[in-house]
Amino acid sequence: MDFAEVLKELGLAGMFTAFGLLLFCLSYVIVEKLAPFDLRKELTEDDNPAVGIMLAGMFIGIGLIIAAAIS
Repeated sequence: MDFAEVLKELGLAGMFTAFGLLLFCLSYVIVEKLAPFDLRKELTEDDNPAVGIMLAGMFIGIGLIIAAAIS
């Protein structure tokens, strides 16, 4: 591989990373709007571990979906 191909691949990787992060953030905003309670309040003030576990599962699931869609 020459230098131009390496730069092209790095540029594509950067674009896919930015696109994946954008989708990831968008999915969090959607879940936050659809949740019947305030996620931030439950996590910070009430220290609710169930909400943390729910968000972790959501993050893992959305991350797997985005990774599969991009690759």
